Amino acid sequence: MFKCYICASRRRGVIVAGLADRQALVTGGAQGLGRAIAHRLAELGAHVTIVDLNEDKAAECVEQIRMKDGRASWLRANVARREDIEAAVHRVAADGDGRIDIMVNAAQFFAMPKALELVTEKDWELSEATGPKATFRFMQIGFPFLRASGRASVINFVSGSALAGIAYTAPYSAAKGAVAALTKVAANEWARHHIRVNAVCPFALTEVQQRMIGTEWDNYTRTAQASPMKRGADPDTEIAPAVAFLAGDDAAFVTGTVLHIDGGMTELSTVDYSQSPGVFG
Repeated sequence: MFKCYICASRRRGVIVAGLADRQALVTGGAQGLGRAIAHRLAELGAHVTIVDLNEDKAAECVEQIRMKDGRASWLRANVARREDIEAAVHRVAADGDGRIDIMVNAAQFFAMPKALELVTEKDWELSEATGPKATFRFMQIGFPFLRASGRASVINFVSGSALAGIAYTAPYSAAKGAVAALTKVAANEWARHHIRVNAVCPFALTEVQQRMIGTEWDNYTRTAQASPMKRGADPDTEIAPAVAFLAGDDAAFVTGTVLHIDGGMTELSTVDYSQSPGVFG
């Protein structure tokens, strides 16, 4: 299923910002980190299209952006389905006169910590389909429109669990590791087309993660206490601005990099998921 809903901007003045009039596509933008990023890009003048499966949350996010005089639209799409991705990318490009200036691949299924020998086919397949495969498809299908921009920026999402090899996170870590490799390959290949490709490696607590964690076991607190700064990042003030930096001209000479926004967690933490419920069955 694929639907498109567009909310026109009610702008009372001209926004003078670094991303004025750029076409931005944000997957997973209805909630969590993607939502914070969508708001930030719109605040800086971009026209943001949120691609998400959650219709209610996507519509809510777009309305909030519009109420702040930003420009936003949303498309309902399942990022695990190629036909949905094709429809979404072509719609965003059509709205942008044949170009996409900013692509943020933030969507990803998260499998709760589990011992490798207990990981199911579903755990693995969902992680792959919504992570590296979806990122690859968005980038591949979007390539001609990114090239048409002349200054396009792709920002992918990786994870410290992949880069540090954190135990009991096999499906998620493998997915994010693949995205990290894809990011570097694309950066090498696409620099000649004036397309920059970078990734961010964040550590933050979003409302989505809070619901998944629940009240029986505070996985976030355990992880945060194992990090040097003893907390996660604020999505609105610490994650989204970093993504906006990579999206804009201030990062014009930055490509092929992974920007860590994790308070040192990837390089310095001692996180241990062995006490997580369900890890060993």
